[in-house]
Amino acid sequence: MIEFVLLLILVSVLYILAVFLFPFRWIKAKHVNDLPDKIPNLFVYSYQAHIHTQFSYDSLGKPEDVFSAMEKENIDFALITDHDNDNFKHFCNNKTVAGVERKINSKDGILGDLLEIDKLRIIAHPFKEKYRWKLNKEGYFLEIIDLKDALLEDKKKLFFFLPAVMLLYPFIKEKSLELLKKVINVESYAVRYIQEGWNNPILGGLDHHTKIYIREVGKRILFPSYSQSFYLMRNFLITNKPVNSATELLDAITSGLNLISFHRKVFLTYKDRANVRVLSPYENFLVLHITDKSKSYYQGCNLQLPIEEGRNIYVGFLYSFKLKNFYFGIKPALLFVLSSPPELFPENVEKASSGMGV
Repeated sequence: MIEFVLLLILVSVLYILAVFLFPFRWIKAKHVNDLPDKIPNLFVYSYQAHIHTQFSYDSLGKPEDVFSAMEKENIDFALITDHDNDNFKHFCNNKTVAGVERKINSKDGILGDLLEIDKLRIIAHPFKEKYRWKLNKEGYFLEIIDLKDALLEDKKKLFFFLPAVMLLYPFIKEKSLELLKKVINVESYAVRYIQEGWNNPILGGLDHHTKIYIREVGKRILFPSYSQSFYLMRNFLITNKPVNSATELLDAITSGLNLISFHRKVFLTYKDRANVRVLSPYENFLVLHITDKSKSYYQGCNLQLPIEEGRNIYVGFLYSFKLKNFYFGIKPALLFVLSSPPELFPENVEKASSGMGV
């Protein structure tokens, strides 16, 4: 019996150690530490997209739960897109705007899934076979990462990390959620973006549905909760103009730089002449730069990265530690896309370029 208990303890310790060390990779990265002399005056706003509430047939979350999670996670704006209705508009304030999620159907089947928020159109679930986009791509944003799809896509990896998340969550909630981020294969979405010929501006969507809702006096249990999804991923808009409401955000999104982040603190990012600067608030930062022709890694907290002709997609990672070229405990940090020259929304992009270099 004692031997069994000791074996169980040993296996548990090795498992917990593994989930903190995995994934690990051999990476040859160029070390860069180029702190700029001057940082331009920029405005940074966090926002969430693709959120479902009780007005969707498959979600139970209430408007007040969205507002509560926004306050807890310091989210500036939220785009609510319930299935086939915008009833959330009756609860909107200046930080939220209501749109709809619609499946585009034809006699031959589903042609795609679209988020419509006023004039903003976002292609949703682009890498999910059922919702593959079969229409013209121009003029749309692309939901390059759908958080729910990303967490469920690799079930083996999910089930590897899930026991540790469930074991640790009652004691260290945020640390346990950090493990879930390792399930998201951000690099694969960046590669698919290039391989499938996308050239659209991007953002990240949560596709959040609350499936379990228990409410008693003074207590409320949501699963999954909005605050959990908001913690795992958010968008940052980096712009040269102030944004005072969610409706203003819809216009600003088309002219600023949209950065998908997996952390609360912003990775300040802006164009600097023929390069892009990424200033990380975290140590142990790594960026993969993918173009039509090459892949290159850069390591450092103050990065000045090249912008090549055509499409440029940048994938950031944080890691626990490194031994020579072996990086351990890799998890996603950010994702953004730049085109050179910009092809979509050219007028808006050019207007913004004088102030922030986008």
